[in-house]
Amino acid sequence: MRELCRQVEEQGHHPTARLFGSEQADEGRGYHLVLIEPGTSPLLALECCRQLRTQMMDTFVPILLITSDHSPEMRTAGLEAGADAYMLRPFMPAEFQAQLQALLRIKATNDRLLERTAEVHHMNKRLQQAYAQIDQELRLARRLQLGFLPHHLPDVPPARFAVHYLLYGQVGGDFYDVFRLDENHIGFYVADAMGHGVPASLLTIFVKKGVRGKEVFGQQYRLLPPHEVLAQLNRELIDQDLADMPFITMVYGLINHKDGTLRFSRAGHPYPLFVPSVGDVRLLENEGVLLGVLDAQFSEQTQRMLPGDKLLLYSDGVDGARFENCSPGVDSLVACADRHRALPVQAFVQQLARDLFGGPATRSDDLTLLALEMCSERTPLGAN
Repeated sequence: MRELCRQVEEQGHHPTARLFGSEQADEGRGYHLVLIEPGTSPLLALECCRQLRTQMMDTFVPILLITSDHSPEMRTAGLEAGADAYMLRPFMPAEFQAQLQALLRIKATNDRLLERTAEVHHMNKRLQQAYAQIDQELRLARRLQLGFLPHHLPDVPPARFAVHYLLYGQVGGDFYDVFRLDENHIGFYVADAMGHGVPASLLTIFVKKGVRGKEVFGQQYRLLPPHEVLAQLNRELIDQDLADMPFITMVYGLINHKDGTLRFSRAGHPYPLFVPSVGDVRLLENEGVLLGVLDAQFSEQTQRMLPGDKLLLYSDGVDGARFENCSPGVDSLVACADRHRALPVQAFVQQLARDLFGGPATRSDDLTLLALEMCSERTPLGAN
């Protein structure tokens, strides 16, 4: 063993020689390599090897067994006891040094892997903390976004409203509102800021604040026609000059619930769906560019709504909708609306949501269905 220590020192290491004994069983900790030479006590050497390997547990320290016993039984017993390699005497110093360096390389590689693993665990812990913080902030953003939605839809017979609203993630880009403007008029809209994350949700709050359906001056006021509402909102978005701002689509409607006159304008949003009590279900096509892209004028369209007629505003979350054997998207929406047109507006919206999105198809976007129905003046409040 003294000769082995000398050769180890020649390699630039600092060996420590120990006699076999149970008090040395945990001495492997803190060392780079353990050399065991049985001498005249092979059984004690094997037991020491076993104890070292057991008590070091997950700590890796190579064990080199050096023996003069060339029998296969001794070599097998040494490896089973926990040795990583063995050398048979006699051997050349160069062979011993090469074996020593090979085991030390393995030890160094293992130590580096442990360090990297510790770094990964540390980074993973920090990522988990960051994700938890993000999730908490998203939950707060969700509460804020939902807080800007109307808590109750106006009930001003004969006009009745119903909505189905479902976000794809914690927060989203869909937004809607319904509000009374005076004794005869109700303003309403569905908007969609492209995307699902916080930027899209923040833009929906901007839209909430930016939509102004009337101007008040002194004791008088003026209702803004839908095309002016969109033009004004469009200019305000452009004036923000936000980099990489998501596109916003919108349909804004103005209904005179006394005579059923509907006026609406559209900004890149899916066409409103008109569901008359009698006649064909059809899209009300009206051109209009996306909001916040360029300064533009918006056209306006008028539609007379009779008792029993419905209007449906929806977001592009319906693109994946399927109804029976119809093509997905608008075709399915039209067919489903035609099937359930006789239902009161609240049941109508709920049935659309069940039939179009209650199956195995998965959504990949937010979903908003906002419906208006012109009821008979005699329709009781509980009918919807």
